[in-house]
Amino acid sequence: MNTSKIINFAAGPSKIPEKVLERANKEFLNYNGTGHSVMELSHRSADFSQIINNAETLLRELMHIPNNYHVIFLQGGGSGQFSAIPLNLMQKDKTANYIVTGTWSAKAAKEAEKYGKVHKVVPKVEKHTGVPCTSTWISNPDASYLYYCDNETIHGKKAPLGADPVTPRVHLTEPEPMFCLF
Repeated sequence: MNTSKIINFAAGPSKIPEKVLERANKEFLNYNGTGHSVMELSHRSADFSQIINNAETLLRELMHIPNNYHVIFLQGGGSGQFSAIPLNLMQKDKTANYIVTGTWSAKAAKEAEKYGKVHKVVPKVEKHTGVPCTSTWISNPDASYLYYCDNETIHGKKAPLGADPVTPRVHLTEPEPMFCLF
């Protein structure tokens, strides 16, 4: 092990094994002997299809995603989804329930307000120091969806919901990295 490496314990980027970095470095310049960088592959090429199909297979295996669910790879990360979610899921003249427990869910709720009515399920707080007791939550049962971020990395909080988190038909979660399961 190279002891001159610095280990990052912060939220977000983390330590990657040196073997993985070496392989990524090699494939960045010449992916799988194609003579092209992995960054230069056409999204229509057989090599790219192999990469994406393998990624989907591994993700389904890792997260136990059944075949009756679609896996969609999107760019933009969590912040890119703050507008995509209400644009696609907020029904006309309906609201969306947002459980705001930190910076990321607050940003998501603020962005969603541009596209429709947002109902904040938890009481507003000055500073996010914890997740309020569920008995204080008030949800709109007619909402198009419920949004929550179960890993508020800025404040170092995890807030996983139980099996029946108070409301509607579609539940969105934003763990790290972002996976939306509907």
